[in-house]
Amino acid sequence: MAAALVVAAVAAAGAGAAAHRAQSSQKAAATFSAGSPTDSRTATCTASDGTYSETVATYTGTSTSTDARLNGALRIRAHSVVDTTTGLGWVTGDFRVDGSSGGVHGQLAGVISGGNVSGTVAGDANGPDGKLLATLTAAFTQAAGFSSGSLGTGSVAGAGIVFQRGECTSTKQDHSVYVSQLHLNAGEVVPPSSSKGHAEGSFTLDVTRDSTGAITGGTAVFYVNYRFPGSVTINGLTLNQGAKGSTGPTTLDSGVTSFTDADGNGNLTKVVSGVSAATAQAILSTPNGYYVQLSTADGGLRDQLGGFARR
Repeated sequence: MAAALVVAAVAAAGAGAAAHRAQSSQKAAATFSAGSPTDSRTATCTASDGTYSETVATYTGTSTSTDARLNGALRIRAHSVVDTTTGLGWVTGDFRVDGSSGGVHGQLAGVISGGNVSGTVAGDANGPDGKLLATLTAAFTQAAGFSSGSLGTGSVAGAGIVFQRGECTSTKQDHSVYVSQLHLNAGEVVPPSSSKGHAEGSFTLDVTRDSTGAITGGTAVFYVNYRFPGSVTINGLTLNQGAKGSTGPTTLDSGVTSFTDADGNGNLTKVVSGVSAATAQAILSTPNGYYVQLSTADGGLRDQLGGFARR
């Protein structure tokens, strides 16, 4: 690409002013990188031709040049929009170099294509009388920023975009964590248990979703804080399918193996990963069709799932 020019001083109107400040121009060239995004916000939306990712972030790094005005710390505050399927998009923003002698401050505008950006920077150099107009090329991703960048030079192929503003529906952000509180007692067990204990706790489902919001899987967490009047042998902790007053097959086994608690007081926290999408969806759809049972040598404790609270 053709090198850009820095116009160091623009002649003011009138011969008298020109006598005090001569007009001049110098070639502008620099290499740069700006990563480490901070103050970053990203959103996605779906349009008629695919999904778009929109990011506003600050990228910081270094500009290197023989021109002291272009040699120093670099800060780019960029707003970018990219079609996630084609990789085509655009970026605009604020481009600032705190040079070792003065600096430059301009506006960036570029086209994103194939993981690269090509465009221009236009602004001021060492104050309002000095002007910068330079081509800009770099490798670019919204997550990592600008790398292998060149100002005034570069080998990235040019690109163009016609962007039509219009409807772009934001992806629905569903809560992924669902919690059902538990109050386990002997009276809920079928047939009723002779146990004298009770327990409080929760059953949690942490689900994953795809871009459409459909559940793709999940993780279950059993938490039970139990109290018995004396020594107790605990044989298991499970989620079973079955309506209140009936029994049913085990849907999820927490993995608790038989043990004896001498004083009868304690708590259990067990995580079950790899819950299938179908199982997670079924539990969330009809929670009252499932119950948690803490099995003990004398019958155990049970509670039917109630509604789930989103968190």
